[in-house]
Amino acid sequence: MAVPDDFRLIREIRDAGGRKQVFNPRDQQRYEDLVVLGWLKRSPPLESKSAFYQITDRGKAAAVRS
Repeated sequence: MAVPDDFRLIREIRDAGGRKQVFNPRDQQRYEDLVVLGWLKRSPPLESKSAFYQITDRGKAAAVRS
């Protein structure tokens, strides 16, 4: 179930162009939660310690919610 911080985070990603590269493994958990919700998809990392996320159509719809 989504919490208010999830909506804030997906709006930030949408406003930044719909993509996010995350280097810190601890920070990646926040984004993995959005992958579980179907709001982001994870692409193969550009570097071994990073993760690359891209917003989905479902994530775009969630970003417009209050």
